Amino acid sequence: MFKKGESESGAVTIFLALVLAVIFMFVAVFIDYARIAAMKVQTERLSHAAVRSVMSSYMPELQQRYGLFAHSGEQGDFIMSKVLNDSTKPIPHKDGVSIIPMELDSSGLNFERELGKYDHFNQQIQEEMKYKAPVDFLYEAVTRFKPLSEELKQAAHSVDVLRKLQKLYDKREKLLEQAIEKRREAAQMATAVAKRVMDPPSSYFSDSPLGGNIRTLADGAAKYSDYYSKYTEDEAREPIKRIYGVELSEYRMELSRVLLQVGKARTEAMNTHKQKIDEANGLIQEAKQLNEQMRQVIKDGEARAANQAYDKVGQASTPGKGIPASGNLNGEELRKKTEELLRKDSEFTAFIESQNQQLTEFANADQKVATAETSLRNLTDGDSFHKRSVVLSANKEIDRYMDSYVRSGGSNLIDQSAKQIDDYRAADKERAKVDKQSQQKLNEAQNKIKLLVATAGLEESTKQFNELKGYYDESITFNQTSSEESVGTEMSDDPYDAGGDAMANMDQMFGGMAGFVDVLGDELFQNEYAMHYFRSVDLSMLAGSKTNNSTLEPEVFFLPESQELEYIIYGFHNPYGNITAAYGEVFTIRLAIRTMEGLVESSKLGNPLLILSKAILYGLEHALADMTSLADDGKVELSKYAKQISVTYRDHLRLFLLAHSNNEKKMSRMMALIRLNTDVDLTKTYTYASGVTGMRMKLWFLPGITKMLGVISGSADRVENGDVYITLQSDYSY
Repeated sequence: MFKKGESESGAVTIFLALVLAVIFMFVAVFIDYARIAAMKVQTERLSHAAVRSVMSSYMPELQQRYGLFAHSGEQGDFIMSKVLNDSTKPIPHKDGVSIIPMELDSSGLNFERELGKYDHFNQQIQEEMKYKAPVDFLYEAVTRFKPLSEELKQAAHSVDVLRKLQKLYDKREKLLEQAIEKRREAAQMATAVAKRVMDPPSSYFSDSPLGGNIRTLADGAAKYSDYYSKYTEDEAREPIKRIYGVELSEYRMELSRVLLQVGKARTEAMNTHKQKIDEANGLIQEAKQLNEQMRQVIKDGEARAANQAYDKVGQASTPGKGIPASGNLNGEELRKKTEELLRKDSEFTAFIESQNQQLTEFANADQKVATAETSLRNLTDGDSFHKRSVVLSANKEIDRYMDSYVRSGGSNLIDQSAKQIDDYRAADKERAKVDKQSQQKLNEAQNKIKLLVATAGLEESTKQFNELKGYYDESITFNQTSSEESVGTEMSDDPYDAGGDAMANMDQMFGGMAGFVDVLGDELFQNEYAMHYFRSVDLSMLAGSKTNNSTLEPEVFFLPESQELEYIIYGFHNPYGNITAAYGEVFTIRLAIRTMEGLVESSKLGNPLLILSKAILYGLEHALADMTSLADDGKVELSKYAKQISVTYRDHLRLFLLAHSNNEKKMSRMMALIRLNTDVDLTKTYTYASGVTGMRMKLWFLPGITKMLGVISGSADRVENGDVYITLQSDYSY
């Protein structure tokens, strides 16, 4: 037994031992807990490093050639596990112990987000072009065309209005011409009636004896006196003794024949007059409606929505001071002249009244002839004087109609109406000459485009385009979007339509530029990406006389690799469709710019349609010269009013990318070209990887308590057989 002092000392010792044990237990637990926390940090760091190592093995052919990052998905698990194993190998220490002796328990890798998906492809384009695209767009597109924005706005506005007016004007004037022709056709029918009344016409004729042919009513009336005299003589004789039977019979037969001819001629002439005058009145009404449409075009033209795009580009903030245009196109003054093209309503009323008057006057003449015809049918009245009188009256009336509507001369009312129409359009004859020259120039441009369509030696090009189409279709299907074949737009055969289409294209391009002046959209980045990474046609191959003898080299000129940018814009899967489309559209842009210059040059002419005609001829001539300069020199002045600025063929293509807005199809075409050039299928390349890393570590103290503390702390770690297991996920995206 302990003594009292000894028992107290022992109790203290035991108590201190218990306290020390408890303290040691907690310290030991917290040491393991600290090791677990450090293990988590290290596992996370190693996991991220492993996934980064996997994604660092991107495909160099995509990055170096197209600035794109993607992983093929091959050997990713191997690289990740190797990095993790190498990172967890114990480092030998001469003296010491490893505090966190982790070992790899498991690893897994999953690739996602194929580069062939529009969203991911577009995201990488934005990353690649986020600094380049805005600068290039503002400098290469907006800054260059900004000086001409006001002139081109006025030109596009004026051409738009004048082109519509020209179509309506020509239709209106054609209708008026047709109305005149209807009147002439009707009037001409009176000639046959007049010839059956008296030929040649005269104000007097005397009686004549029977005998000879009766050709007119006047002949019948002249012979009637002799006829009636001999008729009455014979009537007084016995039938067997009558001596004038043959003469009288011949007279009646001849007169009946003439009366039949006169009746037929009158009926045909009257029916024709009613029909033709009615048609002429209808034509005048149509012409009046067209005149009203012209009035509305002039009114609507002043509220042209497309003008806003030109104003926005003109007011855009661009690098440098800019170059002011030296042209001075007063579009408002030109459009004010269009009022001169309108006809007054009173003119159309006068035309209809004149036509109705023609019908009335013929009806009067017809009635007089009918009266003479009726009189001559009555052979028993014996009134030779009356018959001559009604025939002379009929002849006078029909002859007056012939002077007024058939015979040429100052009194011809149809000629007066025709002159009234012609006087209004004095400039039309000169315009017709200019239009003929314009047609020749337009045909020349069309022939140059036709020479680009090769028909032989394109086997390799055709094969590659067929392959390209397959890749394009796969991209469309993969992205679950609709695919439509590209449809070509041929240049119009009409110079006015060609000029109008050129200005419409300019509207589209300025609209595209204006849309990106303030807000940089996805399409802008895609367009500039295409400009940076894809080739275009070398127009120098068209220099000199090559287009004249079709000695182009198909294996170079028509291969997809030579026209990538054109293919992205137009999407034709044949060797020449994209080239001809681009060449034709470059021509239309040059035509638009040069037509603007032509409007300035011709603005002093009086007739607005003649101004338009001259401007289009000027535009066609100079646009053809520009195409030669682009081929021979590689560049051309933007305009004679902005000589300091030169533009290349590719500068024009940048505008076409804006005009042909179809983001999804453009991206599929780019992907198809990338696959054709690199043999990399973007639908099987990945831009995102998710890695799962599992680590384990031996615990030093009290695994059960540590496990309990881990559960209490909410950790997902597990402790088994003295080892702690940690699983973490790491993600990485290009």
